[in-house]
Amino acid sequence: FIYKALTKEGRETQGELQATNRQVAIEYLQRDNLTPLFIEEKGSFEKRKASIFNFTFGNRVSALDRMFLTRHLSAILKSGINLREALEILEDDVQKPIMKKILKDARINLERGQPLSVTFQVYEKHFSSVFIGLVKAGEVSGNLEGTLENLGMQLQRDYDLKKRVQSAMIYPLILLGASSLIVVLLLTFVMPRLIKALTQAKVVLPLITRVLIGLSKILSANPILTIIVFLALIISAITFFQNKQGRQFFISIMERLPVSKNLIKKLALSRFAITLRNLLNSGVSAVEALNITAKTIGNEKYERALLDIEAELRKGAPLHEVFKKRGNLFPHLVISVIAVGERTGTLENSLKAIFPRLPQKQWF
Repeated sequence: FIYKALTKEGRETQGELQATNRQVAIEYLQRDNLTPLFIEEKGSFEKRKASIFNFTFGNRVSALDRMFLTRHLSAILKSGINLREALEILEDDVQKPIMKKILKDARINLERGQPLSVTFQVYEKHFSSVFIGLVKAGEVSGNLEGTLENLGMQLQRDYDLKKRVQSAMIYPLILLGASSLIVVLLLTFVMPRLIKALTQAKVVLPLITRVLIGLSKILSANPILTIIVFLALIISAITFFQNKQGRQFFISIMERLPVSKNLIKKLALSRFAITLRNLLNSGVSAVEALNITAKTIGNEKYERALLDIEAELRKGAPLHEVFKKRGNLFPHLVISVIAVGERTGTLENSLKAIFPRLPQKQWF
């Protein structure tokens, strides 16, 4: 395992260690009086570092950047160093220009009397409303280091879940790509021979066949144009799925496929439970927490449902009752847990029962 950790004096150290799994590696570091900041298997770390798909540009804050920021800052604050010095340490440590600028602005704003959350609001393009809301709640409650630690854990879960979804989608996407390529090859190379045979037979062809013949003639007559069109379609698809409408369209398709519909639902429910719990733990009201959770859940169907629940809650409706009306989205377990939490006044603790602390692969 490759690791980064803090010593008791607040200095950062890094290295490698041998362990059977990640939990054992954490225990080894804690036994040596080190506070873990980052631990990952050496092979997967090097593969990710080398992969073009994980290349991060200097003006973009990645999920890993946010995760490392919260964990580093929390660990440094827990070691007794004040926030201004902690920001200065991280500013000197990071290499990415945008991260260095954010940390510098945060330190300067802090010296001018502005809280940390104000800086994150300025850079709201890089930090979600949940991120900003939790930091603000941590400042108000006086437990910023604890809030940052919880936020780091949430970001880690989101990152792991996203990777699991991507892994689950690789096979269908490969099939889709291969099928598209086969269709293009058939139209370009096989169809011309069939056209010749059909022309000689002088038979009346159906409309769909005539359309395919016309398309085949265009593709076979212009192979360079065929390649350009094929690449343009791929680039257009990638661009489309990177915006909100494209992502929602992709999710709506995945919700209809047997291989992925349960995964998409559990991803939305886990984000709902974890985000809502962390917001409530940080002192955010239930109504505001639902509003923030809705806007960051990443699933349009659940976003609309949570905003409707928020509206009904403002009118005085019982929380578990408004969730019960949407039993198609929220399973009986979720509704029961919310009902118990609402009755006992410990909703944030009850939400832990929705996704207990099991290895995440068991959720799926």
